[in-house]
Amino acid sequence: MESLKLSAPFIGLFSAGVLCLGLYGISVESALFLRTAGTAPDRLQSVAADPDVPYLSSKRALSLFDEDCRKLAFEQTSVPIPVEDQPRLNEACFARARFLVEAAPGNARLWLTLAQFAVTQPDQRNTVFHAVERSRAYGPWQYSLAVARMRLVSTLPDAPPAVKAIDDADIQTLAASSRGRDALAQIYIATPDQRDRITAAIEKRPPNDQKSFLGRIKRNMQ
Repeated sequence: MESLKLSAPFIGLFSAGVLCLGLYGISVESALFLRTAGTAPDRLQSVAADPDVPYLSSKRALSLFDEDCRKLAFEQTSVPIPVEDQPRLNEACFARARFLVEAAPGNARLWLTLAQFAVTQPDQRNTVFHAVERSRAYGPWQYSLAVARMRLVSTLPDAPPAVKAIDDADIQTLAASSRGRDALAQIYIATPDQRDRITAAIEKRPPNDQKSFLGRIKRNMQ
């Protein structure tokens, strides 16, 4: 009984410590949401002030990154970012994306986001190419990533052969699915210099796939 009496204070201290850690974790998670409140410029200030996202394992942290960087930088918000603020946002989001891929190197979407923001930085061309390669390596069959990579690579006339090969592989990936062929039809119409490579990929598909692709082209061009 004496040993139990002696251990009671230690048990109390241990319980108090666990409670404090839990409250601290809740405060961190809540802060991630609170920092997204307000207008787009408000959130921009948050990103620029703290480019690191703590507790990467938290889906909420990744959600914050998606809200503050992807949506704001690519104008997927109802509140436009002032032109004078855009460079600062790009720089802050580039730093944040680089931090995230170092902590989660197997996340294909984060690698693509890093590539998208590295494009905005004048001295990060090699980072762009490397990030595109990593995105494809970790997400070869993801429809949305293949489309986004194609659009990004189309803006990179200086892309090395390895990156151009990734673009071809993404075209093949999209050509293999009905949803992917829908996207290819839209890219075919909007980007004339991609048409030969898209056509080459579609010609490898079964006749029914080729026919449906041509039908999509005709409907979208009307």
